[in-house]
Amino acid sequence: MWKYSDSEYVKLFRSMTDWEWYTDVNTKVLFIHCLIKANWKAGSWHGYKYERGQFITSLPTLARETGLTERQVRTALKHLKATGEVT
Repeated sequence: MWKYSDSEYVKLFRSMTDWEWYTDVNTKVLFIHCLIKANWKAGSWHGYKYERGQFITSLPTLARETGLTERQVRTALKHLKATGEVT
């Protein structure tokens, strides 16, 4: 059984079904993955600093972790950047 603390969950609203990318499976999968991977506090990794809400990754890593191809990840990121969900 997993134990959860306040820093280990992400709240999703039911209204997410009205989101313009909700029916685009690849974009939705990547967005939810990014929400889950985002750090809840600032820190650093191998000399790279990150802020709350950020995480350090790569296209190949995102592809492997989500089961998408790198091309699908690039397209989904393009969608999310265009509408301001990620920067």
